Parts: sequence; C-alpha cells; structure tokens
Amino acid sequence: MNFLSPWFLLGAALIAGPILAHLIRRATRQRVAFSAMRFLQASPPKLDRKNRIQHPWLLLMRCLIVAILALSFARPYLKHDLPLISTPVLPLSVVAVLDESASMQRAGLWDAAVAKVTVAAAGLGPNDQFSLLAVSGGVKQLISHDKWQETAPGDRNSLVRAVLAEQRPGWGAKSLDSGLEAALAEWDKANEKTTGAMRKKIVVVSDFTAGAQVSGLAGLNWPKGCEVNLQPVLPDHDGDASLQWLGWQDTDNGLTLRVRVGQSERSTATALTLQLRDAKTNTAIGAPQKITLQPKDKQIVALPVPDTAASQPLRVDLAGDQENFDNTVWAVHPSPRPMTLVYYGDHAANDLKHARFYLERATEGWKDPVVTVVAAADAAKAPGLNSPPEFYVVAGPLDTSTTATLRKKLGAGAFAVVLLNDPAMVDTAADLVGETGWTPAATAQKNELFGQIDFQHPLFSLFADPHYSDFTHIQFWQPQSLKLPAKTAAVVVAKFDDGSPAVIEAPVGEGRVVIWGGDWATASSSWVLSTKFVPWLQTLFERAAGGAIRPVIAEVGDTGRLLGKESAQWQAMGAADGTFVETTPTLPGVYQVKQADSTRWVALEVSAGASKVDPMNMDDWEKMGVPLHAQPLTSATPLTLPVGDNQTGAVLESRQKLWRWALMGVILLLALESIYSLALSRRNDQNPTEATT
Repeated sequence: MNFLSPWFLLGAALIAGPILAHLIRRATRQRVAFSAMRFLQASPPKLDRKNRIQHPWLLLMRCLIVAILALSFARPYLKHDLPLISTPVLPLSVVAVLDESASMQRAGLWDAAVAKVTVAAAGLGPNDQFSLLAVSGGVKQLISHDKWQETAPGDRNSLVRAVLAEQRPGWGAKSLDSGLEAALAEWDKANEKTTGAMRKKIVVVSDFTAGAQVSGLAGLNWPKGCEVNLQPVLPDHDGDASLQWLGWQDTDNGLTLRVRVGQSERSTATALTLQLRDAKTNTAIGAPQKITLQPKDKQIVALPVPDTAASQPLRVDLAGDQENFDNTVWAVHPSPRPMTLVYYGDHAANDLKHARFYLERATEGWKDPVVTVVAAADAAKAPGLNSPPEFYVVAGPLDTSTTATLRKKLGAGAFAVVLLNDPAMVDTAADLVGETGWTPAATAQKNELFGQIDFQHPLFSLFADPHYSDFTHIQFWQPQSLKLPAKTAAVVVAKFDDGSPAVIEAPVGEGRVVIWGGDWATASSSWVLSTKFVPWLQTLFERAAGGAIRPVIAEVGDTGRLLGKESAQWQAMGAADGTFVETTPTLPGVYQVKQADSTRWVALEVSAGASKVDPMNMDDWEKMGVPLHAQPLTSATPLTLPVGDNQTGAVLESRQKLWRWALMGVILLLALESIYSLALSRRNDQNPTEATT
C-alpha cells in the first residue's frame, strides 16, 4: 500500500491518549460521610495508576478509531490493483515566438528570453514537434519543423542553444500579431506533411510592452484545442526616457530640428541632456540643452541647425537615461530638387497681361521643386540651365527646329504646357504631340465654366475630395477649344459647359504635354487668381520631377517608403570600402542610397513603438479571442501512457478513493464504542465500583 500524503500517518501517535487514559484510575464516585470527618481538612482527590488495563476491548476500539483516521488522511492507494494497458496521448506541436524588437535590448531581457525558449524546447518528448520564430518588424524563422525532425532527439537541445547563441535583439517594431499569424501558418505547413492529430501550443516570449502591435490578433482563426502561453520577461530597470524624431521646421531664425523627449510611467531619471551633433564627425553643434521631466511627461524640443550644417547628416543624443536603446535620433534634411521652367513666348517677366508674370509669382518660394523661370532665348544662351528635370510652357508658336528639339526632350521625360491663347496654337500642340487632324473649334459662348472634370486623373486628383472639387467660380472669358481626330493618344481631362475639350493631356515618349484651353492671364480667365492655381501647378511640377519628394527618414524595417517600387543599393556612413550593397540595413543610422543614377542620404530610426515600455493591458488578448493558457510550459506527455505501475499516485488515489472506506470503518467503530461505553456505564450504576475510563 502507498500513501499520497504519508505525513498524516504521524497522527497515529495519538493512540497514546486512550492508552494513558485507561492506565489512570479515577477516584471513587460515591462518597459516604462519617461524623468524625468534619474534623478533617478537605483535600482534592488524587489519581493513581493501576497495574492493569481496564476494559481492553473498549481501549482497542478507541485505538483503532485514531489509527484509521490517520490512515484515511494519508490517502492510501494500491499500486498494483489495475492491469497494464496502453492509452494513446497525442503528441505536442509547439511554436515559440521570440520577441527580438528594439525594446528587448533593455538590460536583463534578452538572457531571460533565451532561457525561457531553451526550457520550452528542452521539455519536449521525442515525438513532439518544435519550431522557433523571431519577431522584429518582420518575422524570421530560426528553426523549422523539418529541421527539428531531421535532428536526432539527443541533439535537439544543442540545436536550440546554437541557434539562440547567434541571435541578438534587433531594432524593428514589436509586431506580435504578425508572429502569431506566422505560427498558425507553421501548423498549416506541418499538417501537409504529417498524419494524425496533434496538440498545439504557441509560446510567446516577450516583455509585452504597450508599444506592441496586437491589433491583428482579432482576425486570426485559431485551431480547435490550440493554446497560447504568454511568457513575460522583466528588465533590470523598469523606467525609460525616450527620444523621437518629429520633423524639420523653417522659422524666421533658420532651420530647426524638432524632437520629442518622453518619460515612461516608472522612469526614475529626471535630469536629461540633449546634444545635436554632426553625424559624420560626431562633433557637437551648439550647446547642450538640459531638460527636467517627471514620469509620464513629454516635451517637444526645437534644436537650431546652423546653415553650414543643414545639408549634412545630423544626430541628436539624449544623456542621463539608464536605457540607451532609444536615446539617439538620426536626421537628414531632404535636398530640394532644382527645376528649370523654360518659357516660350515673347513676353516680359513683369507684363501682367501674360502668363509669365503669374508663373514667376506662383513658383516663387517653393521648397521643392525649386523653380527657376527663364525665357527660351536666355535658356539657349546658357545651356546649363537646361539640365534635367525640365519644364516647358509654350505660350507662342514654335518653328520647326524648336519643335523637333522640344519633342526630343519630351520623349526623354520632360513636361510641357501649351496655352491655346490663339487658334494657331492648336497646330503647335499637334506638332508637339506628333499627330495630325487637330483643328481649332469655337466654344458655344464666350463666358465658359468647367462643366466636367475627371478627378481620377493625376491632373485633378488633388481636388477629388468634395470639399475642394468646386470649380464653378472659375470663369473663362476667352476660351479656346479644339477638335481631336478619331484616332488620338490624347485624353480629355476636363470639358467646358458646352462639352468641348478644355484640358487635354497627351503622352510623348516618356514625357507629357498638357493643352490648356485658353491663356493664363487675368484678361482671359480667373484661373491664375483662384486658390486652386498654385496647388495645381505645384502638383504638375512634382509629376515632372518624378513625383512628390521622397522621404529621407524612416523606421528600421520600413525602408519601402524611402525607395518606392525601385530597387536600391545601400552604403553605411563611414563604410571603409566605400561600396554599395543590395542588402537592406537593419540598424539605425545614416546611409547613402543609390537608385538609378542618383545618390542621396537617408536616415533610419528606432521604431516609435519601442519607446512605449510601460506594461501592456493583457486583457486585450482575451478580448480579441486569443486562447490563453496561464500555466507555464512543462514536459510533454509520452506518446503512450501505461495505466498501473507507471501511473501517478494522484491518478490512482483519485480512482480508488480508499479513504472513503476507512471513514466508513471509523463511523462503525464509533457507534460500537458508544454502545459499549453506555453498557459499562449502566453496569457501574447498578454495582458501584471504581469507574474506568
């Protein structure tokens, strides 16, 4: 016989109580008074021991009651009472999701996370499956199910340790929802190669900060019986002061760099210092700025940038914090794109009656592109002005040679606007497009409005929102239209009220020609005086320059917004060999990017969410339907579980419940003891003698 709680057997020592009680003799119960006793001093009765035990059967029953009670509390069970049979238990498939985001660089987190993953893998049986995923912005597979199965069971723990020894926390965002989605995809791939059902468990090892991305968990389809086990790790320091990039700002005093300094809820460092530096030489620029912040506070700081440093890569350092992973900001000011606007027309720059005057005023002060307006004659005398990108406004007829030259530049990607300020300009537009059959057409009335506009076209997509799509206040007092041939590459983008073409765009090689039905002068229309003229013109110039200026600052793992759809090569600042590589960088810092024939500086920052290190609300996981499992991962159950010798004592005891039979015996003995004691008591009353216990 075995016992689940054998220490309760010590209660059997209480048998000594009934034995001692039976060895002690009580004083005589009936007293007889004598007359002479009143002269004696009363004294309390004394107990003495007898040499023999009175009523041994009563003593035996009382001892048995104490012994059986101790036995029942010890929860006995028989180990060999059941035959040996095999009950199949499903193998376990574990997918571990290891957080490698930037916040895991805090002291004490990484070693604790590696230890938890190692323990999770070490507890698995030979028939169990295991795979390991790392999350840092994207998802990276470290150990696949196939690799685990190919490795001998005795070498699997070494495999996990070797893989983890090569890993370090990265600088990407904490996209835990992407990690769990990839874990579900791992099971889908494993199901294609395995037969039979398996128990499934996802182990997530992370610091679970408020900056974690978990919104995608709400849409996941969890397999039946799946469990998600959250394994948090704690840093050596709870608090953190963070530094985040906000942007550039032009002021009357010059260019300033704006950053935000924030304190976490549990931060203890309140005296902080900001220092602007040249990223190339690490030379300090200006005096350091001291900041005092309390926990949970934030402050925006504007750092003045001298004109001599505006074109150089910069960095901002935050000192005084215990955690340094988010205490540096890298900054690059975007270089403006120069553009030459060549004006074809015999009009002076200060002549209010012609379009050049309004083009000069509309493009003045643009940050990007930076437009220089020159007359065609001046551009011919200074060929350097014609360096690409170029933009042309044709407000007068062209000769054959100029038309051929302009068509060649349009084919290479230049843009041009032809103003139909005269019916003869229709032929000029047709020659530039390279088509025939274009004829002038008079409008139905002299005072026209836009009757139809294609807001899906790039020329007017800027005004697609209903708040900005009202063009009814723009009047054309000298409208000029044309009639296109049946076969033409030109597209009518806008029409007058009478349905005649008002704005047309036609491709010429890689470039574009925009034909405008009228002149850009106040005598011809109210277009150049409207609030829509400058935004429309700037959008057109941005298209000519290759689109809106590309950002030069992005987070690590989000380089797509810097590159667009084009491929690129990278070179880290200060690279010893000076060569460009196609590998996308994964570290924050300043890099040179080469795309096509252009090279520019860009900066990669730490993810903004990494600085939100306060604990996240774990209730959000359950609200999004995640099947949480609160218990830590333990050793896997073997494939077959014998019932009998190898079965646990708790299982056997719960099945046998021998303590119930022991308690029934105690109840029976108590009843017999009560009856026997009552019989002895009555016998003593009839024949008074010394009472026994």
